Amino acid sequence: MEVRAIVSLSDFEAAHALIKAMGKWDAEESRKFRVPDVVLMDYIYGHTIETLMEKFRQRGAGFFLASVDKYLAGCAGYSKSDDGIAELQKMYVRPEARGRGVAKGLMTACLDRMREDGYASVRLETVTFMSDAIALYEGFGFKRSGHFRAVPQSLKPITIFMERTL
Repeated sequence: MEVRAIVSLSDFEAAHALIKAMGKWDAEESRKFRVPDVVLMDYIYGHTIETLMEKFRQRGAGFFLASVDKYLAGCAGYSKSDDGIAELQKMYVRPEARGRGVAKGLMTACLDRMREDGYASVRLETVTFMSDAIALYEGFGFKRSGHFRAVPQSLKPITIFMERTL
């Protein structure tokens, strides 16, 4: 397995495709909780390739791709929140690549780079039905925390916020 920083337009295009796949799956699952697709897409998945590039090319941000046997397996990134704390975002591993250490590799790359960027803590937002992701986050020392941003009403019942120190 290889994890590398995203640097080129083609890398961002690949990451965008992964995020679209994650959004499709997330929408299917969120419908079970009566979350309208439009709410989910506007809140989390509204990025274009250009806005991803703008967000993750900023100072204090990073974005990574993971490959298994030259097959694109997942992505994860982080950026600086308005109050200066690192926020893990866009973590996704294709279903067929799960259980092969991809998520751990992506998480390690993000946390290492966050430390290099001088962050003292990191936080993230997830949902209750992403149990494998929650287990991964807890395994990396994340604990549930209070809300750090407003969430659309339909997402409130299933949203979880987590954080940890670096």
